[in-house]
Amino acid sequence: MKALQILGKDAFTIIDTKIPKVKDFQVLVELKIVSTCPRWDINMLGGRNMFDYSLAPAYPLQYGFPGHEMAGVVKTIGSGIRSLKVGDRVAALEHNGDAPGAYSQYVCFREEDLLKLPDAISYKQAVSFELLKCVMIGMQQFGDIKGKSILISGLGPAGILAIQMAKLWGASRVVGMDLSEERVQFVNDLGIGEAKLVSDQLEEKFDLGYDCVGAAPSVQNVMSFVRDHVVIFGVLRGELRYSDQLWFSGFKLESYRYRPTTPRDHALLIDLVANKRLNMECIQTYHGSFVKYDEAVQLLREQKAIKVYFYPETDFEPAAEEERSL
Repeated sequence: MKALQILGKDAFTIIDTKIPKVKDFQVLVELKIVSTCPRWDINMLGGRNMFDYSLAPAYPLQYGFPGHEMAGVVKTIGSGIRSLKVGDRVAALEHNGDAPGAYSQYVCFREEDLLKLPDAISYKQAVSFELLKCVMIGMQQFGDIKGKSILISGLGPAGILAIQMAKLWGASRVVGMDLSEERVQFVNDLGIGEAKLVSDQLEEKFDLGYDCVGAAPSVQNVMSFVRDHVVIFGVLRGELRYSDQLWFSGFKLESYRYRPTTPRDHALLIDLVANKRLNMECIQTYHGSFVKYDEAVQLLREQKAIKVYFYPETDFEPAAEEERSL
């Protein structure tokens, strides 16, 4: 099979390697579609550690990494598998540590790291379920948001999903904001929610704030418009000021808290997409080729693509065509 491997800063190659063999409690998945996770791709190819910019990644990276958003079909099952069978359509909810990543044609997953897909959800809708899961876990930190207003900062993939999720879960008012006029226009044109520029003068307060940027100025700005509770979904960069006035008011500021998913989480994810019609395809804005992976990452750097998606069956070949849709 073929896979992408990042060798160093701005250096990558396409390798041929053996299809992995399943172990106990694993399934082998043939990947039908994979998608970028912009911060991971930009940093891993750009020579920066995802969580500490003063460090470089340990090159060469494991093949297929940092790919972790995928949808595909189960080809082989190991012993101990209870809920999946050969032929089941699945999407990833986790990446298993140092294992090979999803920028390849086949990957082994633990059963609990996969979401079984109903026929009503296409592969393209399903490819970024891992991101939707993360956004959902952060949103659940607010408790019941029904009837509450929420401000969402950052209209990248996470913010676009968060806007829709908040509306579908009954928030009384949802506003997204971004520095980019193009992103604001993109969200407003989709009709999935109300988006404004950060430079617009908001004359209202919100009950909740969900920061999908992580940069300290973004979080601080969100805090200035929120009464009760802010969750920082993005990886925080920089220092924040939490004043005595906020303390006296009982203002709650917290980071995203990762946790394993539960069967209830799986049901909520399926419900959001299959029944409530959350638009997952809208964040997949550019079809790329692994042969030109560097160009795909550059589109992410320049914010000309929200996400880049690939079809592993064909997109490792030099003749694979690209199609810009944003």
